[in-house]
Amino acid sequence: MMSQEIADLEKLVADATLVLHEAEKNLERLVQAARSKQAQLLNGSAPDTAESAARLQQIGQKLARLSEQNKALQIYLQNGLTSSASDEMWPRIRVLQSLEEERTQLARDLEDRVGQLLANAVFELASSRHLLANGKDEISEGLDALQRELEQGLTDIRQFVTDLEPASILNNFGLGGGIRRYLEQYELRTGLATRLRINTNLDRLPSLIELAIFRVIQEALQNVQRHAQAGQVEVIIEERDGLVEFHISDNGTGFTPDRVDVSKKNLGLARMMDYATLLNGKLRILSDPGQGTRVILSVPYQSL
Repeated sequence: MMSQEIADLEKLVADATLVLHEAEKNLERLVQAARSKQAQLLNGSAPDTAESAARLQQIGQKLARLSEQNKALQIYLQNGLTSSASDEMWPRIRVLQSLEEERTQLARDLEDRVGQLLANAVFELASSRHLLANGKDEISEGLDALQRELEQGLTDIRQFVTDLEPASILNNFGLGGGIRRYLEQYELRTGLATRLRINTNLDRLPSLIELAIFRVIQEALQNVQRHAQAGQVEVIIEERDGLVEFHISDNGTGFTPDRVDVSKKNLGLARMMDYATLLNGKLRILSDPGQGTRVILSVPYQSL
């Protein structure tokens, strides 16, 4: 049974979240009012309006920053982030939250629209085949081919949805189980042999922390598929010297390390580094031509 202390804490969090949500709406209203009044003053002709407009601009900026901090505090309360996160990290956390919300919405749109359309088309083609069972062979063969293409398209769309919205996997299986599940689907889709080794007992983490780690691993795996020309890839999770490390290694063509900066855009390095910074961690990429590539995300254990 839940202890009274936990119940009291959850009630406090719920009450605080409600108050912060109402405060956020009021702050946004005040920001819009300050900007609107500033625009009116700047369009006027009175000589003393410039000073008032500048003052309103300062007020609007301070209110906007306060609104951003309010949103960050809500994320802290809702996701159970550790108190070690510095105030400077809250805007980055809010950016991550916004990206995940956008990806979730896009995933739902794809599933509801494109996914449903393909499912209906597959069903209609299957029905047509029965009707044409006694018809010409060419018609039946054409429908068979079209059905296979649509079935593959439906599989691709569902994988696309999974890539965009890993929250369901993480919520159901946790980080280690979610990575294992993703690797199973990755192997079926790409034909690459995969292996997962977990050499630590990692408990469930706050949802945003799990998402950030998963995104780094996902980006690294996608890079292997696109660029490495590899036959196999291995993911290792282990503890070492107060760090939790996530290794993604492949046996592909590799590249020259001093060209990594030039290849940021193609390799998605900037995104991975952003997630590593969010985790107070460090990202390393080790590679040599013909020797494969290893991506290592190191995160201080206390940050988790």
